[in-house]
Amino acid sequence: MTRIALVDPATAPAATADLLAQVRQALGAVPNVARLMANSPAVLQAWLQFDGALSRGLLDAKLHSQIKLATSQENACDYCLAALCAIGSKQGLTTAQLLDARKGKGSDARSDAAVRFGRRVAEASGRVTAAEVEAARAAGLSDGELVEVVASVVLGIFTNYLNLAFATEVDFASAGALAR
Repeated sequence: MTRIALVDPATAPAATADLLAQVRQALGAVPNVARLMANSPAVLQAWLQFDGALSRGLLDAKLHSQIKLATSQENACDYCLAALCAIGSKQGLTTAQLLDARKGKGSDARSDAAVRFGRRVAEASGRVTAAEVEAARAAGLSDGELVEVVASVVLGIFTNYLNLAFATEVDFASAGALAR
């Protein structure tokens, strides 16, 4: 059970209800994580703006999802794993691609470099080596794309920590455990 109240879109103040309506429009539903964030409209708005800005960036939505999956696996966030598998599937990621992302791998050389670099950023709390940055560049990632990989990791960590701190009830199909 979630440790703090979830905001009901039907009874939320107008400004908060408007933000939750944006979530519903984007996702087709208002997941528990958004209802949790709605306790602070500033947090919900920041999340929407950060995610929206990244969706207009250099990396496509599928790759952002793969990076956040690797991050969420690293942080053992069942909520985000379930949500990202559901969203990634709707974006066209295959079951194999979703599983590979959770293992820190991409489906081609470029996405593999991005997902591996993102996983490493999460593992190392940002303290990657110059060699790791150069390896990602050598695989074809531009400096702008590398910055977006880190931003995607940070956005993933934000939702991971929020869900872990407040034990958000998973309202997506479980992603399941990874086979060893």
